[in-house]
Amino acid sequence: IVTMWLEPEDYPLLLGSADIGVCLHTSTSGLDLPMKVVDMFGCGLPVCAIEFDCLEELVQHGKNGMVFTLSDELADQLGSLLSGITAEGNAMLQQLREGVAGFERWQPNWARNAAPVFSDLGTARIPDSQVTFRFRVLIGIL
Repeated sequence: IVTMWLEPEDYPLLLGSADIGVCLHTSTSGLDLPMKVVDMFGCGLPVCAIEFDCLEELVQHGKNGMVFTLSDELADQLGSLLSGITAEGNAMLQQLREGVAGFERWQPNWARNAAPVFSDLGTARIPDSQVTFRFRVLIGIL
């Protein structure tokens, strides 16, 4: 088996050159999110992703990607998204691309959700045992 090495700076170029991404990540806990989907969204790439409990936090079916449970569904999705493709793509693929373009980026999300929590930790007078507990919970969430 021969595999090619992909330099880190080439990864977004490779993703950005695709028409659609496929994510086969599943979660045993039902709580973790596939970072490959975040990578794909960051490159403007809509995805077809296998369904699991918290996937809808990232992929909204028909808005920024498609969700499937069976291989036949994936085949149908890929067929409909890639058929009749032109320089602009087909209408559904274009709609998904527009949905991905509206995906909130890391910095504004951090500023809105996490930064206030960390800011409060720095100014509040909380017993050391509670600070340690809150810090561990935050790290688990990130």
